Amino acid sequence: MKKLIVLLSSIIIISNAVWSYVFFMDVNKPSDTTIQVYNLNGDGEMWDMKNYQVIVTPSQILRGHGGLVFKGDPEDIENSTYYGYEFKEMNSSGNYETVYSNIASSQNAPISILMNLNIGSITGEYSYEELNKDKQNYENTTVTITWSDNKGELYSETINLDITSEITLNEGD
Repeated sequence: MKKLIVLLSSIIIISNAVWSYVFFMDVNKPSDTTIQVYNLNGDGEMWDMKNYQVIVTPSQILRGHGGLVFKGDPEDIENSTYYGYEFKEMNSSGNYETVYSNIASSQNAPISILMNLNIGSITGEYSYEELNKDKQNYENTTVTITWSDNKGELYSETINLDITSEITLNEGD
């Protein structure tokens, strides 16, 4: 009987030691909680892009929150029926890929471009190649704006965006 009690006590002590080791190794394991915030701007001939953001967390990426500024005569596009933008980033293979886009169109009524120049945002989990991107990939972001004027003529302009500020947040900072 004593041997059984000693054996069971030994099993309990060893089991507790193993679980304690596993628990404390997991608690003390460094976690990657770095968050990168990139603020991008760009100047074009007819449009400027201000304060476009890319926020990279360990599990998600957010793009957007910027604003477009029309540099032409506002009266030239007040009755526009088409407006769209497309953001592209360079992937790890060196090719551009669309990461965010939006289109607004209407028939027989204006879409109020000048009232809708704030870029929304999109948040999502990483796509296949996303984890291979770094600051250089985001530095090569472009936005293409396509719009029609009051006469229905279609125009397009591509603006190269530059990182104007960068913030890195780490757990414990």
